[in-house]
Amino acid sequence: MKFILVVLLFSSFTVCAQTSELNQIMKKMGHEYKLAIKAQQQDVMITHLDKFIALVEQAKAQSFAKEKTKKSIEGLNRIIKLAEKAKGLARNSYSTEARQALKEIDILREEYHKLHEPPSIWQLLFGN
Repeated sequence: MKFILVVLLFSSFTVCAQTSELNQIMKKMGHEYKLAIKAQQQDVMITHLDKFIALVEQAKAQSFAKEKTKKSIEGLNRIIKLAEKAKGLARNSYSTEARQALKEIDILREEYHKLHEPPSIWQLLFGN
């Protein structure tokens, strides 16, 4: 019995650590996103977009809940495509269009964050 409790406790710490690491990556992504969208110079925007894309790739390497993995990776891939598009636009001095592509990322962020929201007390009690 004690062994089972220890295993459950250890596995819950592992899940919390993985979630915490993903949260840290997401916070850094948000920071780089904000810096990129506010950048006034194209080289600064591109630098922040490169960092942002690298962080998204790190997020893809994290473990997700089994039933949410496919959709999560799909969303992160869509974000990378938009960030690459914004980077290409910035590289060609189309900063307004690059910012528009970045705003599309924010829309995706909202969509995919809903996927990972914890269930409400009502959902736990009565199901979906």
